[in-house]
Amino acid sequence: MAASAFVYTIHSYVLLLFIFIIVLFFSILIKKNKKLRSDKLEFDEMKRQLEESELLFRTILEQAPLGISIGDSDEFAKEFSPKFQPFNKTYEKILGRTKEELAGIDWKSITHPDDIEYDMSQLKRLLAHEIDNYSMEKRYIKPDGSFTWVNMVIARLDLGNAAQTRMCIVQDITNKKMAEESLRESERSKAVLLSHLPGTAYRCLPDKSRTMQFMSDGCFKLTGYYPEEFINNKTLSYSDIIAPEHRCIVWKEWERVQTLKTPFRYEYEIVSASGECKWVSEIGQSIYNEDGKIEALEGIIFDITDRKDREEQVKYLSEHDFLTDLYNRKFFDDEKNRLDNMNECLPVTIMIVNINGMRLINDAFGYDEGDQVIKEAAKIIESCCRKNDIIARTAGDEFSIIMKNTSNYEGAYVQRELQNCCEAHNKKIRDRAFDISISCGISTKENANESIDKALKDASDVMHNRKLLNSKSSHSAILSSIMATMYERSHETEEHAKRIAFISRKIGSNMGLPPNVLDELELFSMLHDIGKIGIDDRILNKPGKLSDIESSIMKKHPEIGYRIAMSSPELEPVAQYILCHHEKWDGSGYPKGLKRENIPLLSRILAVSDAYDAMTENRIYRKAMSVDEAMAEIKNNSGTQFDPHVVKVFIENYNNIENNKNH
Repeated sequence: MAASAFVYTIHSYVLLLFIFIIVLFFSILIKKNKKLRSDKLEFDEMKRQLEESELLFRTILEQAPLGISIGDSDEFAKEFSPKFQPFNKTYEKILGRTKEELAGIDWKSITHPDDIEYDMSQLKRLLAHEIDNYSMEKRYIKPDGSFTWVNMVIARLDLGNAAQTRMCIVQDITNKKMAEESLRESERSKAVLLSHLPGTAYRCLPDKSRTMQFMSDGCFKLTGYYPEEFINNKTLSYSDIIAPEHRCIVWKEWERVQTLKTPFRYEYEIVSASGECKWVSEIGQSIYNEDGKIEALEGIIFDITDRKDREEQVKYLSEHDFLTDLYNRKFFDDEKNRLDNMNECLPVTIMIVNINGMRLINDAFGYDEGDQVIKEAAKIIESCCRKNDIIARTAGDEFSIIMKNTSNYEGAYVQRELQNCCEAHNKKIRDRAFDISISCGISTKENANESIDKALKDASDVMHNRKLLNSKSSHSAILSSIMATMYERSHETEEHAKRIAFISRKIGSNMGLPPNVLDELELFSMLHDIGKIGIDDRILNKPGKLSDIESSIMKKHPEIGYRIAMSSPELEPVAQYILCHHEKWDGSGYPKGLKRENIPLLSRILAVSDAYDAMTENRIYRKAMSVDEAMAEIKNNSGTQFDPHVVKVFIENYNNIENNKNH
């Protein structure tokens, strides 16, 4: 821009010099003409000199690098003489019009509308003799509609007559204007770019203070400080806001990349004006002078806090169990392998903890309730362990704990504390079905020669052995709790279950079934509706008829009961009977639609005893039938709902069964 201004100044002086020469020329002409008139003797010499002067003037006019025209009105001047034209070729070229086209044209008609007002105001002053000349930058409109930028100088010519003759000199500055516009556009684009950067652009000295020479407006949003506060360390240096734990590391990284002469990129934390910690990423490069020395650093700094938070979240999720917020199996394995080579952590004790009966709880109450048990167990384990212990959920119902610098004796103490905490928890809760029963195993890596994987396997083996010993009692406790809960939630009572069990056993006995099968029949009769534990209370206890949707939900209880029974070694033998206890002889039952002998015999027996007891007992939604009415109903459904043979045995032995039941 300085060079452009200098060139522009030179051109202005050239224009003034031109004006001076032309004015001088006309003065000479006047004087010589006077002299010719007064001195005839010198006429020939003066004529020769005049012709030479005219030739010189025409040559200068035609070959001048500037456009020149002479006029005395609002129109462009016409010819003064056949030898002298009022326009030079450069003028025609700049305006894009021939002398014929220019002759008689009002100059205002080819002046850009935005430039006319100033041009006219200055011309009026010139004609009023307030000024001798004026200059301006203006635009002439070409025939094709485009325009040419010119630097124009208008000067009054005093020819000794009354005419207001003036000279116009123009210099084509279109390229200069285009360059200026390109520069302005570049500056605008740069300003827009900088304003939309996600952070701040900067230029700073290569010193430890990071003395800033420039920072873009994004500085305030990023740091809470205005750019000028950092310039030349006016209020504080940029290094002052770098988190203390990062300053030394960042400076060493700067020194390293400056030595390598490579672009740099690194991430660190800053502390904003509000005290907020932010992660930023800096990308930049060193600027070298002609001697190859670093004179500045330039780059951008932008906020990556959200990205860092997401990375931390992803890292957390990759290392932690989503349900308990404890570490997961992957993290446990990584830490285990890392600690295997760290002798300073010896002895290392590993504890394996398994929740007893989780499958039964999940099948009986659903996975949501099972998840609650797992979360409660996780809280208890975490409360009993120390801060530096590594606690991980390594399987659905299993937790693994690494205790560094912990002997086997100390590990056993933690194990006892854990058992005691579970017992204390169980005393506090109302529903015994959600008692937390655990089996534990521990093993210790005492020295560097031992493998931590062996300690893990030994702890797992101990846990599994204890689980086998505990499984029967824990399952029995859970089953008892499930049954108690079921009786509490539905209109089915324990007495109802016992009556059905009694009637079913009597029918089976009269059919000649062996004692072990009769035992299964009795157990099955007591637990046939265990699947109702998974049905909503509002459906179980609804006084009126169930809707189609409610009915379809209710019909799922045999399958739920089947899954519960399959989860328990004690109930597995009767699981199939539970699944089929709503099948009908004609195949219209559920869930499988089995027919006739395809329905297990014990399920067919229960169908009769359950129907009889249900009809002869009062319900919330109806009164009990008489014995005769119930017997008639069973007979009517023999061969459709019930096995005819079972019905026959029941009716033939009814009196005996009823008498024994009452006793």
